[in-house]
Amino acid sequence: MNETPAVKPIRVLLVEDNPTDARIVREQLENAGANRFQLHHVDRLSVALRELRTKTFDVVLMDLSVSHVYGLETVHRIEATAPKVAIIVLSEHDDEAFALQAVQVGAQDYLVKGQGDGSLMARAIRYAIERKREKVRLSKLAWYDTLTGLANRMLFREILGKALARAQRNGLQVGLLFLDLDNFKVINDTLGHDVGDLLLKTVAERLSQRVREGDTIARLGGDEFTVILEGISRPEDVDLVARNINKAMNTPFSLNGRELYVTTSIGIALYPDGGTEADALIKNADTAMYHAKEQGRNNYQLYSPRMSVQATQRMELETSLRHALERQELVVHYQPVLDLKTGAMLGVEALLRWQRAGSTDLIYPCDFIPLAEETGLIVPIGEWLFYEVCSQQRRWRDAGLPPLRAMVNLSPRQFQKRGLVRVIERYLNHSGIEPRDLELEVGEGLLMDDGNTSRAILNDMNAMGLHMALDDFGTGYSSLRFLKRYPIKTLKIAQSFVRNIGADPNDFAIASAIVALGHALQLRVVAEGIENRSQYDFFRGAGADAFQGFIFSGAVPPEEIDRLFRKQLEKLKIKTTE
Repeated sequence: MNETPAVKPIRVLLVEDNPTDARIVREQLENAGANRFQLHHVDRLSVALRELRTKTFDVVLMDLSVSHVYGLETVHRIEATAPKVAIIVLSEHDDEAFALQAVQVGAQDYLVKGQGDGSLMARAIRYAIERKREKVRLSKLAWYDTLTGLANRMLFREILGKALARAQRNGLQVGLLFLDLDNFKVINDTLGHDVGDLLLKTVAERLSQRVREGDTIARLGGDEFTVILEGISRPEDVDLVARNINKAMNTPFSLNGRELYVTTSIGIALYPDGGTEADALIKNADTAMYHAKEQGRNNYQLYSPRMSVQATQRMELETSLRHALERQELVVHYQPVLDLKTGAMLGVEALLRWQRAGSTDLIYPCDFIPLAEETGLIVPIGEWLFYEVCSQQRRWRDAGLPPLRAMVNLSPRQFQKRGLVRVIERYLNHSGIEPRDLELEVGEGLLMDDGNTSRAILNDMNAMGLHMALDDFGTGYSSLRFLKRYPIKTLKIAQSFVRNIGADPNDFAIASAIVALGHALQLRVVAEGIENRSQYDFFRGAGADAFQGFIFSGAVPPEEIDRLFRKQLEKLKIKTTE
């Protein structure tokens, strides 16, 4: 025969200095049902607070009839000591106004002594406990991030304000760390939000293991986290925490059978030098974080006033960049790509330049493309680039030049944009250029999806007849997997290997292996960034197919390509042999 499991008794703490009233409460609970309640009685608030700190209770019944002012203060003290325990106020007075005040300051119910029986008392206790649980649940939703369980933005602001007030009284520093995951959007958009959410939860766990006890970690939203460090006596303490966090993030993440490499950029602001008010401290920590990204990511930077000047300049640059298209300030230059054996010009790489109104100087991609990526401006800029490149090829064709394949870099933001294939197809049709005359260069970070999303898009492009090139090959951690899974036709050897040829024997060996690997997989291998004869001779001897670099020409305006092509035999200073 099955036995009904024992119901755990409700633990009640009674705070009552009148023995008779205490006895009545005990009798009422006993009449409500044997073993349903476990009563513990104390006659002073100080004893009650000590009991609440050392023992577990479900509900507190307390007498507040002595003094209304003292009673309301007591509700605050009880709730501060045991925030999850329900509170029922007992009073000799049927005072509706005071009862309302008691509930407003934190009590779950108000009972008048001598009214009602054990059933009423038992029902009031059960309802009070349920109301308290719901209040705790709603409070958690209001103050804590539902995904990671960390403090949310509202609680973060509350804690930071109190931390700054304590630091001002004690003459100590407060460290604020502002963290942003590098390239999180690429992971989230390519691998899906489930993997992105799992990554955020894992990051929260790692952060919790790397900060000191008593420090506060918060998630402000997206991939933005903050850490509040109190009681700082010297900046080196904050430096140690930031270094430990970066070290923790550099360990690969294993998520749903995938191994992901994720780094973080950290900005640090210290009270009082980095701001005396919460808003200033947050703003300056955020500024330092962006400076960390500009320094190459995967590092941390301490705020200094000069960063604010740079942030202002960055904001002005962003504003100008938003108007660059409508003001026709963007131009495209082209760098020739040549056959390593014959010296014949095979194609060109399209490279953006920005010439701001009123200036003769050109701004190079490294100075504005990262900003365009962050702001999303890369999408309209990228579409304009496709249109311009296709139109320029049409102009060259009309001028009598043979087909030149144009290579265009494809950014992660563009790749994530729906309808990219249709956009490219529209511009090809408009210009009358064949798809085979367009080659899209992608980086390994864009191909992180092990599923079908990236592969489907690339297969669609391949089916159109577009050529795909893998840029900066040899710098990623999973290049061979990409070559196997995706329809790549060209490998572009990373410039870091080209640059050190002749100086570093390891780069010599790696570059040779890449050429051999590419040919084994029937891929075209291009060495970019060749600047001198020794680099040229090495890659020609290694059997690479093509090259580009200053040894022949940098990126030039489109009209110069016509001249270079027609006079390439005279302009080419490298003598090739049959």
